[in-house]
Amino acid sequence: MRQRLRRGEPAPDDATVIIRGDELDPDALRATAEDNHRQFGFFGISVFAETRNQRWYDRAERFSKHRWIVLFTAGDLYTAGLALWDTGQSPHYDVVHDALDELVRRILATPHRQYPNPFHEEGQS
Repeated sequence: MRQRLRRGEPAPDDATVIIRGDELDPDALRATAEDNHRQFGFFGISVFAETRNQRWYDRAERFSKHRWIVLFTAGDLYTAGLALWDTGQSPHYDVVHDALDELVRRILATPHRQYPNPFHEEGQS
């Protein structure tokens, strides 16, 4: 098992927009979190945080293989009992919970907005 290093940064503030590429499909979220657990030892779902220098729509191009972009606020994720761990290169985070079923359930129940990704390229899904 590889260790996923944390950057040592504080968690994003409540108003920070959190970006996930893809639909919120429970089976896909579960598979992603299980894969993360096998690789790094914790249940996590990969996301990115909006920064002062790069707004969410500037990051959408990064998700060109995904038809959809899903947006949360960090505060809504925290209210749902989820954590944001500063993993990988900034501004990457993992949405984390100790229990797989709760992670998936809570992400799905968290208020969010979903938009078609203007950078989606057919054939990459």
